[in-house]
This record gives sequence, structure tokens and C-alpha cells, in this order.
Amino acid sequence: MVSFGRAWRIAALRQRGVGPAAFVAACGGRDEERSRQARELATGVCTLAYDGGDLDAAEDALRTLEAWADDLGDHHPYRPGAPRPDAADRLTRDHFKDVLREALTTPARDWMSGTRLSLDVHYNALCRARGLDPRVREDAFSLYGRGTMALDLGRREAARLRQLRETYVK
Repeated sequence: MVSFGRAWRIAALRQRGVGPAAFVAACGGRDEERSRQARELATGVCTLAYDGGDLDAAEDALRTLEAWADDLGDHHPYRPGAPRPDAADRLTRDHFKDVLREALTTPARDWMSGTRLSLDVHYNALCRARGLDPRVREDAFSLYGRGTMALDLGRREAARLRQLRETYVK
């Protein structure tokens, strides 16, 4: 069974780990050993698989990378800042989809991909339409947002139903 809590945690770790890892690896030119260690830690965090891997060790690696980035950030003008909340949300969702692809069965992935593709096609067609009434455009934004949220909610509810079935139906 797919554990959405684990999948979200992996996605958040991947999202948070990319920036500090790249910064430390790129700016550690003075300290080649630290650059090498940063690349190794980043590989552990950013390639953390759904099926295996120690989440606590990945959290520790991420804290180390963030501390090193803080040390370098004091002396470097190009340290990446934290993403805005909406951007961080979007990036975490992208990583979450990647993690789910690893964990879901092929029919479940196909159904979700088809539904999401349908939402994307209709939404993009409405966005590209010229002379569209602003209220229709607002409806398109709202419906697209609700549809994508429903897919996420549907995944969670399906997991809960599957858990109930496995617990009570023998």
C-alpha cells in the first residue's frame, strides 16, 4: 500500500535539498572535499527512493547541507534564497508526483495521468482563447484548481479506503 505521508516527506526533502546542495557543491571551490561531500549528501537526499532509504538520515544530510550553505552564504552574494511559498508548494507537488510514480501500480498511474492530461488540455485551450470573457477565465482557473486538488484528495481517499478494506475485509 502507498503511504502518502512517506511520499510527501520524501517530496519535501527533495524540494528542500536541491538548492543548498547545488550551492554548496558549486561554491565549495576553495574546499574541494566539502564540495565532494555535498554532492554525495545531495545524491542521498535527492534520489531518495520510495521503497527504501532512511528518511531520518536524509533529514540529517539536509540539515548538514543547509548549515554548510549558511556558512558559505555569509561570504557569497549569489546564495539562493528560499522559494516563495507558492513556488515551494509547486515544487514539492512535482517531487510528490515523481515519488508516486515510483510507488503506484501502472493502471493507477495511467488513470491519474489521463485525468490530469484531460484537465491540462482543456485548461490550456481556455487560457489560449482570445477575447474570452473574464468570468469564463476565472471559472477555468477555479475548475482547474479544484480538479487538480480533487486528484490529490482522491489519491489520499483511495489509500484510506484500501487501508480499511485490508483491515476489515479478509
